[in-house]
Amino acid sequence: MMEEQEMKQPERSQDDQPPAISAEEFMALADMVGADMPEVLVDLLDTYLEESAGLISALAAANTPATRDQMMRPAHSLKSSSASVGALRLSQLCADLESFLRGYGAPLDVDRQVRQIEAEFVRVREALEAEKAKLTAS
Repeated sequence: MMEEQEMKQPERSQDDQPPAISAEEFMALADMVGADMPEVLVDLLDTYLEESAGLISALAAANTPATRDQMMRPAHSLKSSSASVGALRLSQLCADLESFLRGYGAPLDVDRQVRQIEAEFVRVREALEAEKAKLTAS
C-alpha cells in the first residue's frame, strides 16, 4: 500500500517546485470531458496552449509603466484558464499579478512576475504536451 501511495506522489523538480500540472485537477478535467473522448481533451489542451501563448505575449507587450493597465485582462484570463487545466502555480502567479494591478495585492516586481509567468508557462506547456502524447498513444 505504501509503495502505491509513493508512486502517486507528484515528482519534484530539482529546485523543489511543485509539478506544473496538478494531477488531481487534470484528472477532474479529464473526467468532466469523458474518458471515452480523449480527442476532445487533446483539442481542449491545444486550444489552451494556443490561447495562453497569446496571453503571455500580451502580458509581455504591455509590461511598460505606460501600458500596465492593459495587463489586467490577459492576467485574469490566464489565471482562470490555467486553473481549469490544473496549472495551479501559473494560475497563482497570474492571480498575484492581477491583484497587484487592481491595487489590492501585495507589492510586487512586475517585471520579475512576468518572467516567472513566462517560465512557468514553459513548464506547463511541456507537461501538457506529455499528457497529450499519453492521450494520443492510447
